[in-house]
Amino acid sequence: MISNRKIVSVLAAGLLLAAGCGDGVRQVASPAPVSTTDTPTTGTPTTTATPTETPETTTGTTTSETTTAEEETTTSETEEASRTPSGSYDVTLSGSVSGTSFRRSATLRIVETISSSGTTNDVNPVDVCLVSGNPAGRPQPGAIWFGSNSGCAPGAGAAHLDLATVDVDGDTVTVEPVENMAATGGNVFTSSSSITACPFFPVSGRLRVTADGSVSGRIEVTGYGGAFCGKTVYDATISG
Repeated sequence: MISNRKIVSVLAAGLLLAAGCGDGVRQVASPAPVSTTDTPTTGTPTTTATPTETPETTTGTTTSETTTAEEETTTSETEEASRTPSGSYDVTLSGSVSGTSFRRSATLRIVETISSSGTTNDVNPVDVCLVSGNPAGRPQPGAIWFGSNSGCAPGAGAAHLDLATVDVDGDTVTVEPVENMAATGGNVFTSSSSITACPFFPVSGRLRVTADGSVSGRIEVTGYGGAFCGKTVYDATISG
């Protein structure tokens, strides 16, 4: 008979063998874990955007349009300048001064700006000169020198003074005397032929003429002749 001690030894040896085999199976069946990192993904696939050219910012005016606009402006200015009335005209003055009627010949000149410096107001686009007789040297009813610049006066020197404002509207020119320039004596008219005739210096009013091949217009100005002579009105139509 087998003793109890041998049975116990056999059982113990069997258990040890079974344990050793079990460990070996577990080692083969359970290889060392591989460490991995899951990369999170999104629902939208990642794509590489192809760079696109940013459209250039351009103004509404191209070089061609700018050039055309400049040409049109130049053409417009040239046409405007060509329409500005100018020339020398033989005209007739018919009217009255200080209650005395007169009819006399005169010269009306519309010329380029005589002077752009030393002006008392805006530079005149043109200068206007109305000359009839010699009121300062030989007074007569209706004799007058009236202009927008002292350079209008016959034989005027280099001291050109701006005596009036001038406005041009198409073929029509309007001239208004500047009151504080009256004392210069650049503009003057007389009402009689007496050697004691008062010279009157325009302080207000206007001359307006239209020159479109022929000349028509009117001059109506108030002149001041000093404390002794006071004021009087020169009123005449201009035709030629």
